[in-house]
Amino acid sequence: MRGRWTSPLSRRGFLMALAAAPACAFAGICPAPAEALDLAKATVLVMIEDRGCPYCARFDAEARDSYVKSREGLMAPLVRYRRGDPAIAFLERIVYSPTFVLLVEGREVGRAVGYQGAELFWMEIAGLMAKAGLREAG
Repeated sequence: MRGRWTSPLSRRGFLMALAAAPACAFAGICPAPAEALDLAKATVLVMIEDRGCPYCARFDAEARDSYVKSREGLMAPLVRYRRGDPAIAFLERIVYSPTFVLLVEGREVGRAVGYQGAELFWMEIAGLMAKAGLREAG
């Protein structure tokens, strides 16, 4: 039996599953899976986006990874939803994409509307965190 594969998956199946796993899982920077959350109890930063949104792509390129790894990202993990998703129907007046909504235990604390660059994003996030009492203002 030496060298025999004992996994329920075939070797090929295992390698295919490993290759299909997102690279972010190994780097530890994956956003929290939105479908696994109960937003009524969650403390999260919800990003509402539209397909093909250039500002969302810019956020991804400039600030997403640093947010996910940051103290703020640990306190309020980033979750993403498409505008119109029934899971976020309780959030009213989502007009622009992206819109970032800070929920603390399911209650909306505030929003940052749009993305105009990393510096402004971090200023807005700091204000939201301070308003929520998740960090000192400053």
